[in-house]
Amino acid sequence: MTKTRPMMLLVAVALLVIGIIQYKVGMAGEFVLMGAFLAITLYRTEYGLYLIALSLPILTYRPLLALILLFVLVLFVTAQNYEKLKANLKNHLNLAVFLFLAILLITALTSVNVIESLKQFMLYYFISFLLYLLLVMKLDTRETLYRFIVCLVLSASLVSLYGVYQYFTLQYTSAAWVDVSQNPGLSKRIFATFENPNLFVQYLIMILPLNFALIFYSKSLGNRVLFALQFALISLAVVLTFSRSGWVALFLGLGILATMISRRLLVVGLIVAAVSVNFLPDTIMTRILSIFSPQTDSSSAYRLEMWPSAFAMIRDFWVTGIGSDLTTFKKVYTDYMMPGVRINHFHNIYLMNFVTGGILAILLLLYMFYQSLRTAIVSLFMNDKKDKLLSYMAKAGIGSLIAIASAGMFEDVWHQYRVDFMFWILLAILSVVYNLARARKEQVQE
Repeated sequence: MTKTRPMMLLVAVALLVIGIIQYKVGMAGEFVLMGAFLAITLYRTEYGLYLIALSLPILTYRPLLALILLFVLVLFVTAQNYEKLKANLKNHLNLAVFLFLAILLITALTSVNVIESLKQFMLYYFISFLLYLLLVMKLDTRETLYRFIVCLVLSASLVSLYGVYQYFTLQYTSAAWVDVSQNPGLSKRIFATFENPNLFVQYLIMILPLNFALIFYSKSLGNRVLFALQFALISLAVVLTFSRSGWVALFLGLGILATMISRRLLVVGLIVAAVSVNFLPDTIMTRILSIFSPQTDSSSAYRLEMWPSAFAMIRDFWVTGIGSDLTTFKKVYTDYMMPGVRINHFHNIYLMNFVTGGILAILLLLYMFYQSLRTAIVSLFMNDKKDKLLSYMAKAGIGSLIAIASAGMFEDVWHQYRVDFMFWILLAILSVVYNLARARKEQVQE
């Protein structure tokens, strides 16, 4: 009897574990993931950064949040070069990001529904800011930066492959995403792991300029071919989202990037685009042509109908804004809405920040974009083409920033956590490039 008790206990524990896994398999998987991530990050800190980049478009919010917080924990329990960390935080872009975050916190604290606003601030903006700081502090070598960006491109390629697979396996997608009356041939738009096609394309247009720059940076033919294939795959996914704002934004971003790399690239690209128009399917051509007649398209007309309400709200609340929580927005918007136009946001980050945070919010948002561009340009002058990686990544960062800033005129690009995180990752890359270029210049001067 004594010998059988340990065996009975072992069987009972096994059954209990099986029962927990059976009903909480997702949670059990998250614990395994977090344990593995913690072990890997403790072994090599940069490996944790690569895992975050790889998992960004794949994991849901809760495990991503856990990975970021675990990374913060690792920084506290391991030895750090605090002088180097402080040096990495000293640049104008970091200050601009901090000021923008500060006004968002003030907006949350002054909101009527302060609890809801603070919850939104903490779960999205503050966590994104933590991720930004982690990357600025720990992407401290050019090799780490390169591998991190390669991981971003790889994960985007994988999720793009899934999106393409989705296009050929789904019979149709939500009717809210297509205007069949204007484009009868358009029955589906890919969204992969994202909530809708517009969110998916916002993520992709920040990745593609980085991918494009890697093609020209790569020294071996094999790497160039690999990055070119990834670029083609992600570009195909962008096309299959059928997002016109994404197409226009990417055209601007890649056009500026191509011009900075070589003016010949821009000429070749325009020639290829002009020739390709003759071979595009009718669904794509109809979608492109609808850009020039927004009144005839339901989604474009919808935006034109909602924006007058935004200007009216800005006129009355331009000093402090109405507050950042959704409940307050819905209540206030009811007094300004156009008949039949019910929304949760204005599909425009500039109008949305002006409405919710007032004049300081919009000014600090524009200041942050200005400092992002300025930081990248200063990096180019400091580097002076001596480090090709820093040069290409600064140019790619400008292209990505132009793309997402342009998309923000027609979409609320801070509407989904994966896109949010990628936006702050992009700004962190610009800050890191500046820090590395500055450090290189200081070493040469010594």
